[in-house]
Amino acid sequence: MVLLAFLAHQSEAGHPELMDWVKHQLDAVVGLGPLAFLVLLGLIILAIPAAVLLMYVVQRRGRGLGQP
Repeated sequence: MVLLAFLAHQSEAGHPELMDWVKHQLDAVVGLGPLAFLVLLGLIILAIPAAVLLMYVVQRRGRGLGQP
């Protein structure tokens, strides 16, 4: 049965009906337009590495390692 599992696989990145349902649910919960949602998601993606970098700088200065 495992040998035939590849027949159930689809070529798309995700199940189209599931992706459509998730999109509709996000639109209903968030209530933003597509551009606003894209900007919000982009800001979140950029904020994560910026926060990690900020925490690194704060910890480095707090320990006194930032001075030569």
